[in-house]
Amino acid sequence: MAAAAPVKWQDCTEMLGIEAEYVPAGLECGTVEVPVDYSQPDGARTEVALTRIKASSGQARSAVFGNPGGPGNYALNFWSPAFDGTAPAGLYENHDLVAVQPRGLYGSNPMTCDVAFVGPTTANALHDACFGTDPAYMASFTTENAARDMNAVRESLGLAEIDYVGVSYGTAIGTDFATLFPEHTGRMVLDSNTHPDWRWSTQAEQGALAQERRLNDIFTWIAERDDYYGLGDTPRKVFHSWKWVTDQEVGGPANLTPPPAETRDLPVELRGTPLERPALDTINGTAPALARVEGLGRAVALQGLTNNATTGLYDATVGATYSEQAWPMLAHMLKYYNDGGNIARVDYPTAARIVAAQESRSPVFRTDIEMNAIITCNETASPPSELGVMAAKADRYTGGNKLTTRAAAEAAGDDCVGWAPVARTIQPNGDALDQKPLVLHSEKDAVTPIAGAHRVVETLDGTLVVVGGGEHGTFRTGNAAVDAVVMEFLETGVATPGRVEGKPSPEPLPRWGQAERAAAAQQGMSAPVAGADDWYGTHRDAGAATAPAPAAPVAAPAVPAPVIPAPAPLPTPQELHQQAEKALQDVAGQVDTAVKAMFAPHGQPAPPQG
Repeated sequence: MAAAAPVKWQDCTEMLGIEAEYVPAGLECGTVEVPVDYSQPDGARTEVALTRIKASSGQARSAVFGNPGGPGNYALNFWSPAFDGTAPAGLYENHDLVAVQPRGLYGSNPMTCDVAFVGPTTANALHDACFGTDPAYMASFTTENAARDMNAVRESLGLAEIDYVGVSYGTAIGTDFATLFPEHTGRMVLDSNTHPDWRWSTQAEQGALAQERRLNDIFTWIAERDDYYGLGDTPRKVFHSWKWVTDQEVGGPANLTPPPAETRDLPVELRGTPLERPALDTINGTAPALARVEGLGRAVALQGLTNNATTGLYDATVGATYSEQAWPMLAHMLKYYNDGGNIARVDYPTAARIVAAQESRSPVFRTDIEMNAIITCNETASPPSELGVMAAKADRYTGGNKLTTRAAAEAAGDDCVGWAPVARTIQPNGDALDQKPLVLHSEKDAVTPIAGAHRVVETLDGTLVVVGGGEHGTFRTGNAAVDAVVMEFLETGVATPGRVEGKPSPEPLPRWGQAERAAAAQQGMSAPVAGADDWYGTHRDAGAATAPAPAAPVAAPAVPAPVIPAPAPLPTPQELHQQAEKALQDVAGQVDTAVKAMFAPHGQPAPPQG
C-alpha cells in the first residue's frame, strides 16, 4: 500500500474564496492527494480538501470528522461555530474537528462537463456530458470512495482512530467507513439516517411520501393557533386557505389530498347527530378520488398554462417539512395572501420559461452542482424504468398528486434514465466494531424516514435515541437534550437507548404594533403595501393599531382576529378556455386553427384574468 500523502496546508481565504473576516477563528485548510481508483493506488490521482479546527484546550481527546449530507452538500464549513456563539459544552474545547469535502465538489477538484458529448439521441445529457469528459473520474464518485477519502485524510493527519458525526447522507458515508475500517473507527454518531437498503430510488420515493404526511402536521400547527392566524380551526380549513394560493402557482396546482375531515369541518346541523360519523367517513373516503377528479378537470382546462402566480408558497411549504422552526414564517406568508396581500405574477411567456426551467437541466453540467444525481445514479440498486418515469409524469400532468407522482417518478429512477450504475453500495456490518455507534433520528423526519435508523441499528448493533418532532438533523440545532446525549457519548462512550424531547414547538412571529412600525419607519420600511395588514409592518387600515402579541400562546389576542375574506372563486370554464388560448398563443406562437377552435369559448373572447 502506498504511503499516505502529506496534507498540503493552505491559506483559508484563498482555498475557500472568502474574506479573512469570515474565516472562523482557528480554522485550518488543506488538501490531500488520493487515488482516483483505490484498486490502482499508483494510477491517476485527485485532491480532496479538508478543514480543521483544533481543540481550544490544546489537549484534544479525539479527532471528530463530520459530514452534513447530500449527496453534494458543502462540507468544509460543517464545524463552523454558530453565529450566536452557542455550542455543545466541550465540543470545541476538547476535540479536533475535521471536515473532508467529498471529491468533485468545490475545493476537491470539481469538473465542468463538456456538452459536446451530448447528441440528438442522448437519453441522459448529464451522464453523456460528464462520462464523455472523464469516465474514470465520474465512475469514482461513490459513497465508498467518500469513505476511503476520509480514511486517506486520517492517515495523512497521523491518526490511528477517528470519531465521526454524519448527518443525513453523511450517515451512509459513516456506515461505509465503519464497515471498511472498523479498526480505525472510534465513537460514531449517525444523525437522521438514510436506509442502507433503499439506496437510492426507494429513499427518494419514501422521502416524498413522508413529506406529504408532514404537510398535514404543518396545517395542524396553524389550525391550533387559529385565534392568532385566523386561517381555519382545522387542518382541512387551513389546507384550503393554502390551496387557494398554490392553485394559482406557475406550473399548475399541486392537487394534494386534503387532511382528514373532523367534526368542525361539518355543517353545524350534522355535528353531534347520527349522521356525523357517516358524513366524515364519506368525506374522507372519497377525498383522494375527488382530488384526482379535480386535478384532471384542471388539466383538461389547461389551467397549468394559465397559472402565473410566483409566490413560491408551495416550495416554501415543502421546504418547511425539514424544520418545524420554519412554520411561523410560512404561516405569516399564508396569512399575508389570505388577508388580500399582493400575489406576484409574471406574464405568460415568462411563466412558460419558468416551467421549462423546472423541467429541464441547465445546459452547463458541473459535478459540484449535480453531485446528488451523480452519486445516486452511479450506485442505485434498481435499474431505472423509462416507462415508469413517463407514467408518473403523465399522472402528474393529468392532475395527479404532486408529491405522490414525484415519489413514483423517483421510484422509477427519474434522474437515472440512460445511466447504468457503476458501483454497488456496501451493506453495513458492525461485527468488528469495538465501539458501537450512537444513532439519532427524529420520529417524524420527513426527509429520511425513521425506518432508516432502525435498519442502521440492526446492521451495526448501534444504540438508538429517538428525538421527538420532525427535524432533519438533531445535533447542534439548538436542542440541549440531544447535544448532551452526543457529548456524553463522545466524551465517555456511554450511550443509553431511549427518547428525548424535540425542540419546543415554535411560537408565532409577533405582530407589529406602533412601536415596531415607528422603528421600521426610521429605516425606510414604512411604506404601505396594498392588501397587507399590520401583521407585516404595514398599515392597510391607516387608523388601526395592533399591539404586540402576548407572550403566552394560550392568552387571548390583544385585538380581535382579522376577518379573513373568502377565497376568490375559481375561474369559470369559459374564463379557463380564454386564458388557455392566450397562454398557448404566447408560449407556442402559432396554434393550429382547428386546435384554437376546440378551445375558443363562444362569443367575443375576453382578455385573460390576471
